[in-house]
Amino acid sequence: MIAVLTGDLVDSTAMSLEDYQLAVDIMEKYLAKCQARFNTQGEIYRGDSLQLIFKHPQHAMRAAIELRSLLFSAENTQQPLGITLSIGLGEQLIDGDKPSVSQGSAFTLSGRGLDNTPRGHISLHHESTAFYDALVLATKFLDSVLYSHTQKQAQVLYHYLSMDFPTHTQLAKAISTSQQNVTKHLARIGADLIKAYVVFFEEKLTKEGE
Repeated sequence: MIAVLTGDLVDSTAMSLEDYQLAVDIMEKYLAKCQARFNTQGEIYRGDSLQLIFKHPQHAMRAAIELRSLLFSAENTQQPLGITLSIGLGEQLIDGDKPSVSQGSAFTLSGRGLDNTPRGHISLHHESTAFYDALVLATKFLDSVLYSHTQKQAQVLYHYLSMDFPTHTQLAKAISTSQQNVTKHLARIGADLIKAYVVFFEEKLTKEGE
């Protein structure tokens, strides 16, 4: 099983040129970071969309949350940058050198899932057992929590995940604020529950791949 993450910028045609270029720059840098960190294949297509292949599917949800938080927390934009994201868990029948020339159920599930995902939200799709139905439901709860975050809270969450759940002191140093502020933000964004969800997702899919 692999995971395919498909994303589409929200209202890209209505963005200022500066905001659009910033969003594309953020996506390009995040794709490169994912390749080094998770050994993914990815590309930006149609100018405002992206697709990532995860041979190790357990990393896909962390990447989706990080990318959404990273874009949404971008500073000095006319409007917060939004992205709609869909993860498909399935098979890869044709292994191309990039997502656009690859095929399989994971690509179909991710692409069709994106069409049915509300703008700015994250969804999960699968073709497997009833257990994954429960994981899809848990993902809907997670998405509801993420959608309520402010830009500052999204910034805190991005660093919390990308630094792999650091101490409050480490996180405070990374985002140049006080430990008290970090503690307050983590409590308000439901960091403990988000961490529990991400760890559970990664452990479950790691076992599936063994």
